[in-house]
Amino acid sequence: MRFLDMAPYHPFRPMGLSCQTRPIREKAVRWVKPESRETRDQRFVVRPLALADIEAASELWRHAYPELYGSSHDFMLYPEDYEARMAMVQTWKEDSLKKPCCMLVVQEKATGRLAAASLMTKYDQNLQIEWTFAGTHPDYRQKGLMGLLGEMMAWMCKVSGAEYLTTFLETWYTITQAETLKMEKDWKVAGIFPGNFARWAGDQQEYRACEVYMYRFINEGDKYASKPVEWHLHPELRRLWEALEAFNRRLTEKG
Repeated sequence: MRFLDMAPYHPFRPMGLSCQTRPIREKAVRWVKPESRETRDQRFVVRPLALADIEAASELWRHAYPELYGSSHDFMLYPEDYEARMAMVQTWKEDSLKKPCCMLVVQEKATGRLAAASLMTKYDQNLQIEWTFAGTHPDYRQKGLMGLLGEMMAWMCKVSGAEYLTTFLETWYTITQAETLKMEKDWKVAGIFPGNFARWAGDQQEYRACEVYMYRFINEGDKYASKPVEWHLHPELRRLWEALEAFNRRLTEKG
C-alpha cells in the first residue's frame, strides 16, 4: 500500500475508543489450497477449480444460477473470464495472493460431471472474504452437497488471514435462507437490500432483486470493531439496531 504523512489531518470525531486499534499496514488475504475431500458415499469429490474445469464450470453456473446473466456477476457464465479472476490449481502459488476469487467444485466421480460449486471473493485491505455464491445443477439438488462445500469454505477462511465474512441470500430461494438461519449460528443478519443486484428474469429481460445480507467475525476481528456505545446513531436508527440485535440473539438461541 502507499503511505501518507497524516499528521496534518484528523478524523471528524475520535473513534475506535471502544475497541482495539492497530497500525495501518499492508494487508493480504491468502487462498490456502484445501485437500480434496469425498462425500460420505464416495460418489462426489470436492476440490478447487482447475484449468480443465473452466468450460464445465461456466456451463454449471448457467444451469445452477442463470439469474446472474446481465449482472455484475455474469463473468461466471463466460469461460474466457475465469483465468483473470480465479485461483487455479495449476498456478495456485501465484494465484493465492493475486486472484480475487476462489471457486470450489463438486465433481461426480463416475461421470466426471460438475454437480455443484461455490465462489468466494476476497478484499485484501479490508481483511474480508465474501461468500459470493453457491449453486447446484438441477440434476443434483437435494443431495446434501452444500454441507461439504461450506465446511471447506469455512476452513479456507479460517486460515486465510481474513477476519470479516459477508454473504447475501437471494429472496427467491427460500431453502438457503432456511438452512442458513437454522444451522449457521455464527452468522448475523445485517439487513435486507431491496433492488440490490440486477438479475435475469428470462429471455432478454432483467429486474432488480432483493438480497438478505449477513456478516460474521472470525480470527478475533471483532476486537477491532467499534462497539455500539460509541456509535452516533439517530434515535430511530438506534431502535432499528436494537431490534436487529434482538433478532440475531433469537437466531443464536435457536442454534
